[in-house]
Amino acid sequence: MQERAGVVGEAKRVGQMLRPAISPAARAFLAERRFVVLSAATVGGRVWVSVLAGPAGFLAVSEDGTRLDVTVDAQVDDPITPAIHAGNSVGLLAIDFAARRRYRVNGVVRSSGAGIPLEVREAFGNCPKYIHAYAPLPDGTVVQGPPQSGDRLDDHQRRWIERAETLFLGTLHPEAGADASHRGGAPGFVRVIEPRELVWGDYSGNRLFNSLGNVAVHPPAGLLFLDPATGSTLQLSGALQIDWSLETAAAIPGAERVLRFTIDQVVERPRAIPLRWAPGESSPFNPPAR
Repeated sequence: MQERAGVVGEAKRVGQMLRPAISPAARAFLAERRFVVLSAATVGGRVWVSVLAGPAGFLAVSEDGTRLDVTVDAQVDDPITPAIHAGNSVGLLAIDFAARRRYRVNGVVRSSGAGIPLEVREAFGNCPKYIHAYAPLPDGTVVQGPPQSGDRLDDHQRRWIERAETLFLGTLHPEAGADASHRGGAPGFVRVIEPRELVWGDYSGNRLFNSLGNVAVHPPAGLLFLDPATGSTLQLSGALQIDWSLETAAAIPGAERVLRFTIDQVVERPRAIPLRWAPGESSPFNPPAR
């Protein structure tokens, strides 16, 4: 990916930030977070992305930074729950919207049981680009009930995606494991081509291509859309394709490549988490959506 994009030298420099342990500064950042995004694949190979919420301190890091314990469990009706078991790879992303700060941790589940005990394999921060500065609000209620599932988007879900400013992407490398990342843009940056196909532009980033490097060899992927006003989640599982056509990219402002996501399964969970956010400010890095 780096060679094709012509950024090998820059990527080698930036890649020095990858560490096998969580840094002391990041430990303090993680201790303050009230939610984390995670990505993992089920036994059948389907990749899901979800969000877990808890009180500050629910992300506990060992003193040497090589272990991270998520002390809350995924809900029973969350499609990612079957993927959380001993020996499976999990990618985590902690993000502070208001501060436009994020940190990623990839690792392996040490044991099955309560919570998610991770052995850290990779830990690194990312730049603040494209992060929408949602403003935190008081917690709301969580609705317990069966999720809405299907194999394509309905009109309500299409409108949700088309007004979204944030999505979370989950990918998997057969050997290196799972990864969770953030994507952002102006409302409408994700385009619904048809009920089972989404398209968005890949903007300039850190040049490491963690996510797209995974996709280049293993297309299964997952998406998560979070409604900040209600705490509802829209989880999509399917496959991601990289379109390198310059003509296609030229049709999307700011795009260096175009990503096409084909949907296999849709899970909508109303008021899945208690956290709520006000609209806040868009990222100054966002290109226009159209």
